[in-house]
Amino acid sequence: MEALEEPKFKYCFIMRGVPGSGKSTVAKRIKGEEGVVHTTDNYFLNENGEYVFDRDLLAENHKKNFQAFCKSIDEGVESVIVDNTNTTEREYKRYQEYATEHGYVVSFVVIPHIPASVAAARNSHGVPEEAIKNMLKRWWKM
Repeated sequence: MEALEEPKFKYCFIMRGVPGSGKSTVAKRIKGEEGVVHTTDNYFLNENGEYVFDRDLLAENHKKNFQAFCKSIDEGVESVIVDNTNTTEREYKRYQEYATEHGYVVSFVVIPHIPASVAAARNSHGVPEEAIKNMLKRWWKM
């Protein structure tokens, strides 16, 4: 009797959490050796690798991140991680739909809320406490 071959799944992990919550740390752990992490933050890095946020480039950089994500999915990367805040359904829906349409198992990794003051002190991009409070106000519960 022949052994049945186990199905080969591909995974998409969508991170959700405010800046400074630990999303990127968890994303790196999930990634392992074979995975790819896509974060819009990378498109705000200057030639010296320093993060320089420009609100005028936000929509364009989100588009670039989504295009890179789609390329990874199209190439069949086994584990693809979206490391953005994803505070609202509108922010993550297209990632979820694209991965699902391409046969990926989609999981959400929701980082527990921490006080905005702690997140502001911990985040690596200098996002102010008031901005983090606004993100928490618009948080879409699944």
